[in-house]
Amino acid sequence: MSWEFCTETIQKARKDYHCSASDWIDESGMCEEDFDEEDWLTVQKAWDEEYKILKGTEYIKVVGRWEGEFNVFRARNDLDEICKKYELYES
Repeated sequence: MSWEFCTETIQKARKDYHCSASDWIDESGMCEEDFDEEDWLTVQKAWDEEYKILKGTEYIKVVGRWEGEFNVFRARNDLDEICKKYELYES
């Protein structure tokens, strides 16, 4: 699975959005013991915020074709970094 073409930008949220990186964390099957303490606290904070990208915060936006379909991926910067650190996007 990969992007066929895409553009990645840093945006400032004009409204609340769902964080797509949270889906990768949830689907990874990882639990508290699998994360560094600081990373787990970040995941818990995001969970408390219902995995939302909150209005006024910066986030990563990727627009392009994923598996043949047009897609928009939005991720909180903190959860995106965790997904990259633990290679969750590739699992």
